[in-house]
Order: sequence, then C-alpha cells, then structure tokens
Amino acid sequence: VLFDVSTMLHKFSLRTKCPDITKMPQDVFTGTDYKTEVVSMWFVETLQQLKLCYDTLRMSTGKIDQLKGEVISLQKDELQNQRRQFCESQSETVNNIQTTLKSELKSYSDAVASTFSTRAPIVSAQDIAAVVENVVKTEDRGKNIILFGVDEDDNVGAEKAVVDVFNNVGEKPHISYCERLGKKGSDRPRPIKVCLTNGDAAVRLRNCGKKLRDIPSTRRVFVAPDLTHEERA
Repeated sequence: VLFDVSTMLHKFSLRTKCPDITKMPQDVFTGTDYKTEVVSMWFVETLQQLKLCYDTLRMSTGKIDQLKGEVISLQKDELQNQRRQFCESQSETVNNIQTTLKSELKSYSDAVASTFSTRAPIVSAQDIAAVVENVVKTEDRGKNIILFGVDEDDNVGAEKAVVDVFNNVGEKPHISYCERLGKKGSDRPRPIKVCLTNGDAAVRLRNCGKKLRDIPSTRRVFVAPDLTHEERA
C-alpha cells in the first residue's frame, strides 16, 4: 500500500511538474494544459488509493485488538499461575514451620521432664540476678580505661589531664566520667579511671599506649583496661 501511494504521488508530481506536492499552487488544475478527463482520472486514482489505505488500516486495527485480547488473556493466565504457586509455597512454608515447632516443643518437653525426673538443682532468682549483674558490670568495664603516670596537679582536673594526654596523639576522647583512684600521696600520681561512651573508644585509646611512650611528655603514661581484682590477680 505504501509503495502504491508513493508511486501515485511521484507520477502526480511528474505530470504537474511540481516537485513538492505540499506546495502545489491551485491554478495547476485551471490551466489549459490539463483536460477535465485527466484531472478526473487522477482524482479517481487518489480515491482508490485512499480507500485501499483505509481498508488496510481497519484490518490492522482489528488485528491489534485481537492481539490485545490474546495478551490480556495470557497475562491473566500467568497471574493465576503465579498466585497458585505462591499459595502452594506459602502452604508449604506454614507446614514446615508447624513441623519445626512441634519438634522443638517436643524436645523442650522431653528436656524439662528429664530435668525434673533426675531432680536437678533449680537455679534461684538470686543466682540469675547475680549473673546478670556480673554481665552488666563486665560490659560497663569494657567502656573504661585506667591511666597510670599522669602528673597530678591541684589546678588541673582529672578530665582535663586525660584530654591533654590524648591530644598529643590526635585523639579527642568523649568522656562520660573521670576520677582519680585512691588517696593522694606525695611519691607518685594516682591512676585515673576514665569512663567512655562505648567500648570501641576504649579499645582505640588503649592502642595509643605505644604512641604515648614515644612522646617525651607522656613517655611515663601507661593505658590499661579496667579489670576486676580477680582478673588482675
């Protein structure tokens, strides 16, 4: 169809001696060179080609509508298939969970029955509280460090002294609490207990010990973890 229309337009352009049909003047058909029969023939050919184009487009539209219907039908079938697979998978997952729960509950029941049958000692609430307290204290000590060898000056607080020490190695510790330990003596400075915001900060500052010993003003400073009496023994 496109070829026929193109051919028709080309012939029409040659006959009228007008290369661009879109700019064809109206007086082309009023001149003495064209007879009524010729113009009528061109008009009829044009109508025939337009009718052929219309029929072709209408058929194409029908085929497009048919294809749309087929695509929609396929999409519906695919959605139903996916929904069915999802329901089957969900049902299988629920069954697996139920089976696992039954197995775990049975194992737990057997363990409890075995415990009572052998009359194992029951853990008291006080014992549990003691364990929890010990865990909490251990975790809190992980956020602490102990500094030895920091000069003691009545005009400089413990926190300021700690900040000055670590400024020498480019660290700016975020201190929650800070204090000197023990009674003040005249022979050596008291150690400083430093409570930081988290355990990572404590580890980072403990790793600065070697750098501090390489600096003349802090070469006597020693950074240690906060240990219990049992751990220090």
